[in-house]
Amino acid sequence: MTSEGRSDIRLRPDQRLYGPSVCDDATRIVVGHSFHPYTADLGTFLADSVPMFVRVVVSAYRLAPSAPPLRLQSDPTAEVSLVEAEGWFRAGVGEEWADYAYLRAADDVIPARAGLYRFGFILDVTGAPLLAPTNFEWSRVDGRADRGIHKLAPSDANTVLRERILREGPFADPSAYLDPRTTPDGRWRIEMSMRDADDDTAATFRMLTDLLRVRGGVHTRFVPVAFHLVGRSATLTYRLVGRPGIYDATVPIPSPADLASPPPPGDHVGRYGYHPPVFPMTAGQWAHGLCAFWMEMVA
Repeated sequence: MTSEGRSDIRLRPDQRLYGPSVCDDATRIVVGHSFHPYTADLGTFLADSVPMFVRVVVSAYRLAPSAPPLRLQSDPTAEVSLVEAEGWFRAGVGEEWADYAYLRAADDVIPARAGLYRFGFILDVTGAPLLAPTNFEWSRVDGRADRGIHKLAPSDANTVLRERILREGPFADPSAYLDPRTTPDGRWRIEMSMRDADDDTAATFRMLTDLLRVRGGVHTRFVPVAFHLVGRSATLTYRLVGRPGIYDATVPIPSPADLASPPPPGDHVGRYGYHPPVFPMTAGQWAHGLCAFWMEMVA
């Protein structure tokens, strides 16, 4: 078992762990990791914790023992057992962090053998591991629809964590420190109203409102406060973290006919709120495009 420049008991951000499988010399195991930069947007945490989600992938490749180390983790070409994959994961991050980790899968059933396994855990600003909150949005970690989130069993020596999980379960209950600006599921509370709007406009407005409720959906500094629709014009009131002011933005809500074909030259912003790159488009595509446009403005 070797590592690129490894000098302590854990992998640094620029390092990968690799070596032959304990069961097959022709199978090379690679352990790589990365970080989610805005973990606080994915769930409810204590205000001063500054959490960071660490993604770890253990993958297997069919390589001769004499082959040079892989420079990238591409699609796996061999399989490794779940037991061995967890062993490699623990070797890479250490028992303290691994005890708080979760195994992430696309399905509820975890296969006993697979080409890769995805693990993840959360650290606070001091490097101490945390249990994930009950409202953590796992699918936003890397855009995967994780339906099977399995807590790794803590090591026998970690009796404090084992007893906590027996009492409270594998996730932390954040209700005692829920941000009053958010709902229990961790999304923004937005005061919303509609007046004199037809059904299509109302449906598009609701779709956009749902996107705005997602913390970090526009930007980690963006905090929507209220959204009111009158006819086909909406007014968004929002704050920006780190700034004292309150801002308003007028948003046109396009009709299905507007989305079906491009407008006359020079009329894009007045009709759509930004300059859409393609036509025709759905109401969902328009709403996502508008959020991306606002992201560029806030950043």
